[in-house]
Amino acid sequence: MIAIILASRLSAAQDIVGEIGKLSGSAKLTRGTSDLEVAVAMPVAVGDKIRTEASGQVWITFHDGSKAELGESSSMTIDNYALSGSTRKSALLKLWGGHLHTIVAIVSTPPVFEVHTPNATAAARGTEFDTAFVEGHPCPEDHSCMRYTTVGVSKGIVEVSNPLNTAAPSVQVGEGYETTIPCESPATSPAPLGMEDLGAPGYH
Repeated sequence: MIAIILASRLSAAQDIVGEIGKLSGSAKLTRGTSDLEVAVAMPVAVGDKIRTEASGQVWITFHDGSKAELGESSSMTIDNYALSGSTRKSALLKLWGGHLHTIVAIVSTPPVFEVHTPNATAAARGTEFDTAFVEGHPCPEDHSCMRYTTVGVSKGIVEVSNPLNTAAPSVQVGEGYETTIPCESPATSPAPLGMEDLGAPGYH
């Protein structure tokens, strides 16, 4: 019933691009000027901002079959999710803080699925990867930098770049590897996965 009521508040049905598949703990969804308690089966739409509490986790299932897990003390927005029926044309999720795990359904080549942070762009060329954005803690790669992104790949390849440094080349991160993007610096050369040691809020 809650999901039906929320769906009716959307200006157009095509704005709905998925739903909350699973919830642990507490989370909020901001839609326009409304702050809503996240609930299982709640529809999600382009423009929605989702944020989790210290003990909260949210699993989103998109209509193309892709999935996104937002970790504890994390926030993200669905900036773009263009669908034609159940086929994805493009997708852009923005991670403002914390940890996001994404499983991308391959519907095109390349799959046209990106995760952005304030200092990184991760474009999926594969199916499963993690993104973490940390602010207020020293970067392991550059202790003078207090805001950084890490991208780790479980399956496939992800192309990572720093939009704040357009002169720097992007890096291709393969399965089992990760890269770190400190402040305005280029992405580091890929190294074996070890994101669990980086202390990103919500990473597990």
